Amino acid sequence: MNKSDVVTRINMSPSTLSLIDNISDAVFLVDKFHNIIHHNHQAELVTGLAAPSIRQHTIYQAIDDFEGSVFEQRYLSVRNTGVSESFEAPFGPAFLWVWASVFLIEQNCVCIAFHESAVKRRLEAVANSQREALSAALAGARQSDVLNILTNAVEGQAGHGAKAAISLIDEENALIRCATSSGLPQSMVDELNDVALTVADHPLTECYLTRELIRIRDMQGKTKWPAFCQTAFESGLHAFWCTPLLSTQSKSVIGIFSVFYTEPRLPVESDRHVVDALSRSAAMVVERDRENKARLRAETALSANTETLNKQRRLYETALSNTPDLIYIFDLQGRFTYANDALLKMWGRTWDDSVGKTCLELGYEPWHAQMHMDEIKKVIETKQPIRSDVPFDGTQGRRIYDYIFVPVISDDGRVEAIAGSTRDVTERKEAEELAKKAEARRRLALEASHSFGIWDWDIQKNIFTADERLAELFNISGEEARYGVAIEKPLASIHPDDKERIKAAIEASIEHGTPYDEEYRIVQQNGSIRWASFRGRVIYDEMGNAARFPGVGVDVTRERNAIDALHDADKRKDEFLATLAHELRNPLAPIRNSLAILQSDKFDERQKEASFALVERQVTQMIQLVDDLMDVSRITRGKIRLARTPLKIRHVLDAATETIQPLIDECSHTLNVTYPEDDLWVNGDLIRLSQIFSNIINNAAKYTPEKGIINISVTSDADNLHVAISDNGAGIPKEKLKNVFDMFSQIEGMLERSKGGLGIGLTLVRRLTELHDGVVNVESGGAGKGTTFTVTLPLTDKQPARQPEKTPAFNKRVQQSSLNVLIADDNQDAAITMGWLLEAKGCTVEVVDSGEAALKAVASFTPDLVLLDIGMPGMNGYDLCIALQQNPALKQAIFVAQTGWGQPSHIQRSKASGFHHHLVKPINLDDLTPILLQVEEHKLSYPAPTHPN
Repeated sequence: MNKSDVVTRINMSPSTLSLIDNISDAVFLVDKFHNIIHHNHQAELVTGLAAPSIRQHTIYQAIDDFEGSVFEQRYLSVRNTGVSESFEAPFGPAFLWVWASVFLIEQNCVCIAFHESAVKRRLEAVANSQREALSAALAGARQSDVLNILTNAVEGQAGHGAKAAISLIDEENALIRCATSSGLPQSMVDELNDVALTVADHPLTECYLTRELIRIRDMQGKTKWPAFCQTAFESGLHAFWCTPLLSTQSKSVIGIFSVFYTEPRLPVESDRHVVDALSRSAAMVVERDRENKARLRAETALSANTETLNKQRRLYETALSNTPDLIYIFDLQGRFTYANDALLKMWGRTWDDSVGKTCLELGYEPWHAQMHMDEIKKVIETKQPIRSDVPFDGTQGRRIYDYIFVPVISDDGRVEAIAGSTRDVTERKEAEELAKKAEARRRLALEASHSFGIWDWDIQKNIFTADERLAELFNISGEEARYGVAIEKPLASIHPDDKERIKAAIEASIEHGTPYDEEYRIVQQNGSIRWASFRGRVIYDEMGNAARFPGVGVDVTRERNAIDALHDADKRKDEFLATLAHELRNPLAPIRNSLAILQSDKFDERQKEASFALVERQVTQMIQLVDDLMDVSRITRGKIRLARTPLKIRHVLDAATETIQPLIDECSHTLNVTYPEDDLWVNGDLIRLSQIFSNIINNAAKYTPEKGIINISVTSDADNLHVAISDNGAGIPKEKLKNVFDMFSQIEGMLERSKGGLGIGLTLVRRLTELHDGVVNVESGGAGKGTTFTVTLPLTDKQPARQPEKTPAFNKRVQQSSLNVLIADDNQDAAITMGWLLEAKGCTVEVVDSGEAALKAVASFTPDLVLLDIGMPGMNGYDLCIALQQNPALKQAIFVAQTGWGQPSHIQRSKASGFHHHLVKPINLDDLTPILLQVEEHKLSYPAPTHPN
């Protein structure tokens, strides 16, 4: 209705109007023309209109869906009859249930007042439906009828056109099946039934997969799920929403609760509350129904299983009672709970006299009974069977029995009993013992004969026979060797390179009667080669014809291999010593020349500086040679230690290439390094990993002609990273590839090798790689075709590697505090030059050449740092350290061993003698700097000692 232009004036006291404005109910005062002439603030909240707007509307315009509603009916009734009305009805687009009062307050003026009562009403509706559903379920009603009560509750409380349905999950067939759908047309029921769980092409499937509320505000023209929406629209259903039905126990989705509306709209809040409450009851009903069905199935299966078990029990009892084996069962206390007839017979006892007793109670010897009790306890603890054999005196005398105890595991994983079986193995044990003795005698004879064998050849019949040892050597079966084969059969196994020589020797012995004494190779079936030595003599008949050719043979493979290995080792030793002499002698010439330049006045500063650099480079090379030898020694004896930490392989390769870069630049090589996008990490020792790659890159640079190309490629798989280092250099002959990692192995001859090296670099590479749980492989197409080394290391989790702290420079406080340093070394050149270096650092240095001189020196000189050579003549460094520490004035001094010996045993002895540090010669000042800093800090922390007069 449109608003009338005539507005009725209200005739109320201000106090009455104030009361209306402040009560919690929404209040409208409506005149006879249906115009709103007064309202309070709650009315504004209900309509969503501001005060001036409300007064410009009729009650029909202010409240949506007023016309035709229960509100209009009661409003018109009051206006017509004057009789007040109180009622409960849904209100507004959200269909909130309210309690309303309509009454006349003066002539032609109607008051409409209401407040929400939906909560109470929903709770009552839900509670009543839940009670009804649960009562029906307990009374044994069908599941669909019980669920139908819950869907009817949704429809009954809605106050608007609504239909509800419940669908359940059939996990076995991966389907959603409609369980109840009161009031829905059959076409819509079909849409809700047998919906696949696997693909989200249906709103119910998406609700199941996402576990979220699914809603469709308007079915008409919906592009998602078009078949579902079209069927609903044609059935007069214009909106839809559904929510997952969750298990009360596991919270898994066991069904879907669906609601349809007869007009387009979003889910009504009150309906959602009701469905949420009823869903819990539905879940309980569904789970109870499933439990009942499962119980029924279990009872049916149990009945069938009981009959099956009874049948099996009869079969087992028949079988166990008639087997010759002894079958029994222990309880957890070691008492027999079952014993078959064979066991009772062996005991000479009855069932009643045996069951329920332990072994000891049945007359077993105490040690025997205790052994079985211990074994039963172990089976219970480990849940593993135990098998052994034991002698026992039964009714058949003393026999040997093989037995096994097996745990009987319950469904919850506990041991509930121990089953056992025992078999009389007396005859078998005796046979085995005889066989063992015979085999031992046979092996002893064979070992004593040192692979000695006998053969005989009947020349006239061409039958070759031999014993077991030679038959195996010539690839002949035992039967063939015993009954004989043609001589061509053993001759076929002789190495092709030896065969003609052996045939000629056999013919010569037959023709001339000369003794046969030959050594040759025999090819085995697996392709391996064995060496054997044979001796024999031809026997002639009375006519002078060759009749038989008997002889003996012995396998000398071990001796031959040992001789070859000694020859090879001797050759390598000679090559290594020559190479070592060459490598150590090479630097001496440039060092001597450089010293001459430094001592002469005929050269400028640039040349002298170059000479200094040359001496340092050559000395560094000599130190590296010695270090490599020491590393090989440590690795061989398992004494090397790795300081492993997570490292980026990029940082490792950077350190390696930085070391070799001068050589690469000198040779004008091109170095290409490629990495994957992501950083790869290994767990390793930075120094040793760098040593692996620098050795390989160094070889690539040395044995590649100038302006060559060296490529480094880093790749990875699931567990490992692979670093491939390839070059286009000299390559490796294929026959040398298998020995390239051997100690002292050299590819080139001594006269051709101009690049240096002892042949131990690749040995270090392989052994250091193995210490990092990796492998290294080499490939080459042959001489002149380049080489590729591939190092494979296990990947580790990405972790920031702890960066080594930089050693601070020698502090100026050393100069201020003037450290006193005593150096005792019979190599005075090394001692004096080290003294000069320390004096340049501000230290006061005293240099002596023996232990006795050192003891005299400390009488007038109190050192803060004592550097002692270990191998001095007379008093060695160990004894000198012990003697010096007896001097009270040296109580605060730091003692450092300087020696060419760096084995763990030497370091341990240094520590035991009182040394604080152990440095291996030649000593680098960089190694000594941290010790100087320690001494400085140490000296600053204690008062200066006063030396006795």
